[in-house]
Amino acid sequence: MTKTKILATLGPASFERTEELIKAGADGFRFNMAHVVKPEDYARTADLIKKIRSLDEKIFISTDLEGPKIRLGNFETLNVKIGDSVPIAPLLDYSHGKGIPIGFDLYKFVKGGELLLVDDGKVGLRIKSVDDKTINSVVEYGEVLESRKGINTPGVSIEMPYLSPRDAASLKFIAENDFDYVFASFTRSAKDIQEVRSYLKDSKVKVGGKPENHEGAKNLYEIVREADIMMVPRGDWGMEMGVMNIPALQKDLIRACNLEGKAVITATQMLESMMTSKEPKRAEVSDIFNANLDGTDVVMLSGETSKGLYPVESVKMMDRILEESEKYMFENSTLSENLFNQIPNGDVSSTIYKAVYTAAKSPSVKAIIVPTSRGTTARMIARFRINKPVIAISPNKRVSSQLNALWGVSPLFTEYYGSASQDFIVNRSIKLAKDNGYISSGDNVIITLGIGSYEKGATNMMRIERVE
Repeated sequence: MTKTKILATLGPASFERTEELIKAGADGFRFNMAHVVKPEDYARTADLIKKIRSLDEKIFISTDLEGPKIRLGNFETLNVKIGDSVPIAPLLDYSHGKGIPIGFDLYKFVKGGELLLVDDGKVGLRIKSVDDKTINSVVEYGEVLESRKGINTPGVSIEMPYLSPRDAASLKFIAENDFDYVFASFTRSAKDIQEVRSYLKDSKVKVGGKPENHEGAKNLYEIVREADIMMVPRGDWGMEMGVMNIPALQKDLIRACNLEGKAVITATQMLESMMTSKEPKRAEVSDIFNANLDGTDVVMLSGETSKGLYPVESVKMMDRILEESEKYMFENSTLSENLFNQIPNGDVSSTIYKAVYTAAKSPSVKAIIVPTSRGTTARMIARFRINKPVIAISPNKRVSSQLNALWGVSPLFTEYYGSASQDFIVNRSIKLAKDNGYISSGDNVIITLGIGSYEKGATNMMRIERVE
């Protein structure tokens, strides 16, 4: 079992294969809400979540909102060639057969000479002019235009509300159906995260950031501080920021998440070739290997598992690559030491976290046990990438599955502690870890948690115990 986690997107190729994917190494599943439209889609998603929870309660379940993404309207698939004229008009002004519709007043924000990227950049449309409400464009490259495909406008700032009525409806469903994480697609600032949270109200669902455009990249650090988890959105970055800038942006975002103790997911085209082949390309293997060395907590499979020919094989291959990457990491990487040196001393919690890391380097220490109600201590310990099991024990089932998105963390659920003493919590946690096969009699283990009247969510105790 690798310490880096695998998130598999579910779709037609994998809806009926969740148990196989878990056995292959999947730690979490992602649902794409863009495809959850009809009542039967919602019902199937809810049933599938229940099935996944029955298979393994530790599996974390995530989804994405559409966010302020501009999409084409509904029309018959259009085959195009370079030089073809393509008028684009708002839905209310669209005349069938004389262009294609769009579900947003894009004409207000663009001008002649700018490039529109359609369907993740598969089609490029160069704007020639904007007449009244119609965008007159010419095909610069690409062959097929299809309904409901997204449009990117590189370098163009577009003002639009963050949450659409459709996203608001999705959030209601997400809050009612046991999701662990929802990602705010096209996050522009911390305010977008706050807006999503306000819709969720008292829900236990955590909110993730996906800063996919220029504005999000500019506000990267405030988004990381506000979000509960982050995603490296390499697909839209490639169109919005230029593919040559992706590696630096990826490293900056992952480093920021590591420092803040926030889980981070690296996504998009990680094993794209395995949608049709049983073997990955060498560049894909290097990509995954290096994302792990950068410090990612999770690597995500999209089309590979949702609609590819080899969903289970893709997860198995990802697991094998991560295993080799982790071997190299533990022998050669300076990631942990660099992070240790960047965390300031001063508050009690930081001192405890750094003490745990230092003590865990001793060969005599076999594991780190973290009793936690909110998951804060586990997050802060996980960022050090310690080559020892980090066993997070929580009386909250949702916290347990959410912690499964953290690098190296093995979550366990326990009954509520109530006002139990420190010794009771420590002894029960050790017994639970031993009963689940993580530790054995005679092992030395580190226990760390927050106790007493100390600040909630903070950590003020570390002990080293020998297992009876």
